This record gives sequence, C-alpha cells and structure tokens, in this order.
Amino acid sequence: MSHLAHYLTRFQSGNYYHIYNRGVDRKLIYKTRSNHLYFMRLWQRYMEGYLDVISYSLNANHFHFLVRVRHFEASQLGDKTEHELVANRLKMLFRTYALAFNRNHGRTGSLFDGPYKRVLVEDSRNLSYLVQYIHVNPEKNNLVLDFRTWDWSSYKFILSPRKSIVDRKFVLEWFGGIKEFVLFHSIDNQEVDISPMLSDDE
Repeated sequence: MSHLAHYLTRFQSGNYYHIYNRGVDRKLIYKTRSNHLYFMRLWQRYMEGYLDVISYSLNANHFHFLVRVRHFEASQLGDKTEHELVANRLKMLFRTYALAFNRNHGRTGSLFDGPYKRVLVEDSRNLSYLVQYIHVNPEKNNLVLDFRTWDWSSYKFILSPRKSIVDRKFVLEWFGGIKEFVLFHSIDNQEVDISPMLSDDE
C-alpha cells in the first residue's frame, strides 16, 4: 500500500481498520499520566458508539488503534456518509487533544506528524496478529521490559472484567478465551507478514 493511501482510505461500516499516528519529529505526544487519561476520555467522548475498539496502545510518541466501524441509522448519518461521520469525529478528537496538550505544556505548532493514518484490514484472519503487534509494541519500543506491564494498552483490560473502551467480549471470543489470548501473545509470530497494515517506516 502506498503511503498516500494511508491518508485516503475510507471508513465503511463493518470493516476493521488500523488507525495510527506519531508526534511531529517523533516527539512525545504523551508526557504525563494525565495526558494519557485525557486522551482516553476524549476517545470515549468522540468515538463511543462510532468505533468498536479491538485493541489499542498509547506509546509515548505514537499510538495504535485497531477498530471496527459501527453500523449507523439514517438518523445518525444525516447528510453525511459513513466515512465523513467517523473521519470528522476523529479529526475533532485529535484537534481537541493537540490544543490541550500545547496549552498544558507551553508549546505551539503541530503536535502530530500530519493527519492520522488508517489502513483497512482486508483479511480478518490477520486480526489476531495485529492485536498482538499493538500490544507488544511498547516493549518493542523499549518503553517497558515486558509489554504485559504497560498501563496504556488494552492488554490488561482484556484480561480484566473492568469496564473500558475495548470490546473485551469480542476479543476473547475471537481468540477462544482468556487462556488462548494469553498464549497467543507468548508466541513469536514474526513469520506472519502484516506489514501492509502497518506504517511505512515500521
């Protein structure tokens, strides 16, 4: 997939997408615990009822979300397409966060490295590998020694009955249960090529 396509892919109900972005010049987009918490509150405010979250990770200078687009009633869409409805809300989320981050940290200018990117997950058989990739990403980026200890991903929430933004029921059914979910995350799946669903420089 070309780099340009990561900006132009259109959202469609029922489809799965990998949404991601990073800080401009790879700078931090989350500096404090409150930054992470505020970002998650904004996600709930803007995206709850629009995107089902399969997995996510907020990783200091970038983020990953694996999502499924909800089905919408005509009354929800109004004069917008499914893509416009979802894309506009994501745009508001990231703009609101960037403005607050800049204000709180005394900075100006762009926070993110351009618009957010998204990739259609065309083969649902790759969902398991993408979930694993997103959860392991903090360890891969040397944020923690063990990805299971990272506070800002969906991994812990999938193992816990606590309410969160992630669709825990779907994920556990997809993997076949908690034991299978944990086991899959302990397997080295590097031989499986999911590069078309990742950013061009990963």
